Amino acid sequence: MDYFTALTAFVEAANGNNFSRAAERLGIKASTVSRYVKDLEQDLGIALFNRSTRTLHLTEGGQTFLVHARGVLDALEHAKAATSALNQHPRGVLKLNLPPAFARHHILPALNDFLARYPQISVELVLDNTQVNLIHSGVDLAIRIGELADSTLKARKLCDGQYHVVVSPAFAQQYRAPSTPADLAGVPAVLGTSAPGEITFVSGSQVSARVHDRCMRINDLDAQLIAARQGLGFALLPDWLVARSIEAGDLLVWLPQWHLHGVERAFAVWFVYPPKRIVSSKVRCFIDFIVERLGEAPAWK
Repeated sequence: MDYFTALTAFVEAANGNNFSRAAERLGIKASTVSRYVKDLEQDLGIALFNRSTRTLHLTEGGQTFLVHARGVLDALEHAKAATSALNQHPRGVLKLNLPPAFARHHILPALNDFLARYPQISVELVLDNTQVNLIHSGVDLAIRIGELADSTLKARKLCDGQYHVVVSPAFAQQYRAPSTPADLAGVPAVLGTSAPGEITFVSGSQVSARVHDRCMRINDLDAQLIAARQGLGFALLPDWLVARSIEAGDLLVWLPQWHLHGVERAFAVWFVYPPKRIVSSKVRCFIDFIVERLGEAPAWK
């Protein structure tokens, strides 16, 4: 039995409580994952899972073994990272977990140049706003937007964020530009599904504006951007998303002297990666490349 491969199969099965999902992640058959687990159980003389028709549940022995199996695999990753960090030519698969809108506008356009500079690196992208567990999912590096929850992850801030109230030129002809945030109360809006019904603006003082009944709610930033360009309402969107549209004249900024209360920290952009003792060269070079590409003070600022 290839013990390291069997450990990997077991850990993946434990993470997803399912042989099929583990097989999909590892690129092998579910029956192969099952066989590896059975081999481990035979070697250990104890059941690792209680099996049902739909899911797996770790036994007490399985829970104990999982802790140590993860430790063994982490130690192997540390050994590989320590060795590869000495390599002047970073290589291997770089798995990235990225917010979809930020990836489309700022990471994907840079990838061709990155891969040309580092031809021995291949990239696997997972575009998802969900903050997955980086360690359990095998992610090397994530970009996250917003305040970071307390965790053991390592983080480096790329920049703070700022919202703009934006409208299309056609929409601006239909509705008079507001003098204060209170004037937005009767204007159609395009907002995120988690945006509050009352929005607080700051400019020396605080003013709250209640969202119009005709507010359209969309859970995707790019879709909000498209809706705003089409004149479906004013939108509250981050500077990194709308800067080019504003420069091109596709969007206009309303209330430029006002800022959304507390948004800068809530929309900061971060690199986040697992807390390994040695950061692999492929992660380090990607961070350095993106900072170089976007600049210490990105152009949208």
